[in-house]
Amino acid sequence: MVRGLLGCVAILTTAACSFPTARENVEAAAGLVVQQTGNALAWRRDPAANQAARVHAEALLVGGLTVQESIAVAFLASPELQLALEELEISRAELVAAVTPPNPVAIIGTRKPGGDLAAFYPDRSVSVGVLQNVIGLLNIPDRKAIAQLDLQRVRFTTAQRATEHAAKVVSVWLEYSAALQVHGLRERSLATARAAFDTLVVLAANGQISELDVAVERNSLFAVEGALIRSELDVASLRASLSQVLGIAGWRDDWRIEGRLPALPASDPDAAAMEAGALQRRLDLQAAARAVDSRLRVLATQRRFRWLNQLELGVFRDRAIGGTDFTGPNAVVELPIFDQRQALLLDADAQLRTARRQLEVAELNARNQIRTHAAQMLATRRLLQQYERDIQPNQRQIVAGLGTSADPGEPQRLRLRLSTLAAEEDASGLLRDYWRARSELALAAGDWSALSGL
Repeated sequence: MVRGLLGCVAILTTAACSFPTARENVEAAAGLVVQQTGNALAWRRDPAANQAARVHAEALLVGGLTVQESIAVAFLASPELQLALEELEISRAELVAAVTPPNPVAIIGTRKPGGDLAAFYPDRSVSVGVLQNVIGLLNIPDRKAIAQLDLQRVRFTTAQRATEHAAKVVSVWLEYSAALQVHGLRERSLATARAAFDTLVVLAANGQISELDVAVERNSLFAVEGALIRSELDVASLRASLSQVLGIAGWRDDWRIEGRLPALPASDPDAAAMEAGALQRRLDLQAAARAVDSRLRVLATQRRFRWLNQLELGVFRDRAIGGTDFTGPNAVVELPIFDQRQALLLDADAQLRTARRQLEVAELNARNQIRTHAAQMLATRRLLQQYERDIQPNQRQIVAGLGTSADPGEPQRLRLRLSTLAAEEDASGLLRDYWRARSELALAAGDWSALSGL
């Protein structure tokens, strides 16, 4: 019996050792991220890996950062992503625990005879035994399958977090790029306003306009100066935000981004087609599906071992001092008289229904996000086209219609020139909103090909 028990332990131990290494585990999650974003996710597990990632990130920071290079830097430097990878390693540890057989239990005891007939028995006896939790061996395949499904779920969750972080990098890059463009336009507006105001001061000195007109236009100049100060604050705040999501705050402060917001593309991605394929591409939906599979296996395991939840087999040897030794098997079996695992079955069944409902909710949220961001993308395209086709040309036509004879310092002409620059500023904001909606649509659909052109 002992040999058979040891053989069973050896076979199950050999089968249980088939679990991924730490590197294989991270590479599996990183592969999912590459499929989505096209960028590799680095794991800074030790000082050498940390130094290598920093050197690589420093090389990318030389020159201007494009959108894709910004994502690559974040994947190398961001501590938030390293936290997600460590949580992935915790899940692998749970798999290792699930496939590890339980240790046998050694029992040693000694007994002395008592009573009137004690003189007829040996002075003392010693009992030595070994017990093995058989249920802990039999349910290893189930525990391993559950842990593997949960590990797959965590891989998808980790990859989703990395993808969402990449989308956040894209969003902040767009905001920062647009803020730089707006700041440049407001600098031009201030230069125009100051030049025109200086002309008005000269006209007032010559008695051609009143001091009241100068005072009124001075307020307009103050407004333009205030707008420039606010744009400086926006640039500084967004630069700090981008530095944070990249994970390079404190490394160096001379980095910059490269390129402006790309022009409006000729066409938009097909939102209906993206929605149809989102259920297979989105990583969080795949994670939710793995949670359902895991709960199914948990429920099946609870049902399988409902009536035999504790079974320990072993062998004992009683050695009587000065007498005969006794050797034989022992078994410890739980009698399911009162506790028949009703609570565990109810919990497993409820957890399964919960996982299914969570999957349904996630699918509904995905569809809602795709449709919302598609509508935002369409609306901003129409507004931007209106600016490019009608509003900006109309502003330029009005200014040109005043002719060169019109005094550049006239309040009417000043306001028109400022409104023309304001229209350009509005167009820059709409272009930013378009690409932001398109990037959020790509994330919602799990299809980063929608960002082609950015």
